[in-house]
Amino acid sequence: MRPATPHRIGVVALPGVYAYELGIASRFFGAAAVDGRPAYEVVTCSLDGRPVTTSADFSVTVAADRSVLDEVDTIVVPPWDTALDGADPIGLAGRPQRVVSYCTGAFTVAASGRLDGRAATTHWRKAERFRAAFPQVDLRPDALFVDEGDVLTAAGASAAIDLTLHIIAKDLGAAVAGDVSRATLAPPHRGGGQSQFVARPVVAEGPGTTSDVRAWLLDRLDRPVSLDEVASAFGLSVRTITRRFRAETGVTLGDWLAQARVERAKELLETTDAGVDRVADLAGFGTAAALRKHFRDRVGLSPQQYRSRFSVRALN
Repeated sequence: MRPATPHRIGVVALPGVYAYELGIASRFFGAAAVDGRPAYEVVTCSLDGRPVTTSADFSVTVAADRSVLDEVDTIVVPPWDTALDGADPIGLAGRPQRVVSYCTGAFTVAASGRLDGRAATTHWRKAERFRAAFPQVDLRPDALFVDEGDVLTAAGASAAIDLTLHIIAKDLGAAVAGDVSRATLAPPHRGGGQSQFVARPVVAEGPGTTSDVRAWLLDRLDRPVSLDEVASAFGLSVRTITRRFRAETGVTLGDWLAQARVERAKELLETTDAGVDRVADLAGFGTAAALRKHFRDRVGLSPQQYRSRFSVRALN
């Protein structure tokens, strides 16, 4: 169903705003459409409406001052130069709008009190500083993003994209988020509830969706599962479950399952010392050869190359 009016998003450019994160909301929310019409309207503002310096070698001219935030539905806070000082120059306290932070923008949101007694994340390198400054916040330093309903926080730059796609899926459904993912060539399958170095498929929830099917599959990644078995488990015909699954996720059940298994293999390669044969078993590929083929096709690296670059030990 197409929203009656576009959901309005205000992005706040504070002094020294990180240039990359500043553009994420406009690029990704701006790519979301329902029935061929934009689903979001994104406006970027500064506190006083004047141009703002960025973390790069240029400044940006904005469309409005912060008074526009009174008219939007969601406020996005990218990281900025002195965010770690723990101030809230935006005045987020008491605002009714949904608030989203990227990276160290979480410091600004936490300073407003909007995160008191709630869970949040920020870039892992700033986790200890955040915890010291805001002990009243339940910091999840390993999470890619945390969704607390009206306040959502993301870790580093790539995680900001993950959170934005999550919000689009939450607002408009997985199919629209999948369209945005394909249009922007962004990976569609990273969820928030895991390590900042691990990616898993998002399992959306809601009545009338295939969320139960996806959750059921994720619990059985280490064993062979046929399409007939899936359909039988949920009392549906193969044709019905295939049609519903593709309509909601944008891919076939088989492709989704293969991607989920690749993501599980990534997790094991990143966080364990298990050999490739064992990883193949635990991720449901059965053989190391099958794992290597799917992994190279979808990731562009061999399992060993991926482990050497992205294991927790390699990143420390």
